[in-house]
Amino acid sequence: MARALSARGFDLAMQGPGSDPPRVSISDATILWQGVDDPAARARALEGGAQDVVGPWMHEGEAVARIIRLARDDQPRLRVGDLLFHLVDRQVERAGRAIPLLAREYALLLHLARRPGEAVSRDALLRAVWRLEFDPGTNSVEVHMSRLRAKIDRGYDWPLLRTVKGRGYALCPAGDGALSGA
Repeated sequence: MARALSARGFDLAMQGPGSDPPRVSISDATILWQGVDDPAARARALEGGAQDVVGPWMHEGEAVARIIRLARDDQPRLRVGDLLFHLVDRQVERAGRAIPLLAREYALLLHLARRPGEAVSRDALLRAVWRLEFDPGTNSVEVHMSRLRAKIDRGYDWPLLRTVKGRGYALCPAGDGALSGA
């Protein structure tokens, strides 16, 4: 039987008591649960491919920290040109420089990043990012795009964020990348 665990924002799947020994899996990482402190068994598990071994013999904080370390090492990422998204931590870098974003800015930029070079309409952004099925008549999209441009494009040789007249906004990974319709 499998059960789900959550540790500081990471969802983990743990095989139940029927498995020998119980395992916590994060993506391709395997962490074994050892019921008693047995250094020889721990060494065999590590030699056999386990990334770590945890158990009740260690402080709970240490076990959680070991699991989180492995989860962060295998964190999914998305790259668009020189823009890098750390999807678990919700962090963004451009050319290795961290770019602090508010939650809505991150969601808006990520939505565009999942469609590189594609023009996304204002209405589509309102539906996807703001979860609105109608146009509220505000300039929220434009204001957020302006803030993103200041954070993402200022100080770089070419802008990634583009306004496509009559079609919407696009995140273009190359300086003169071709745009597709949405």
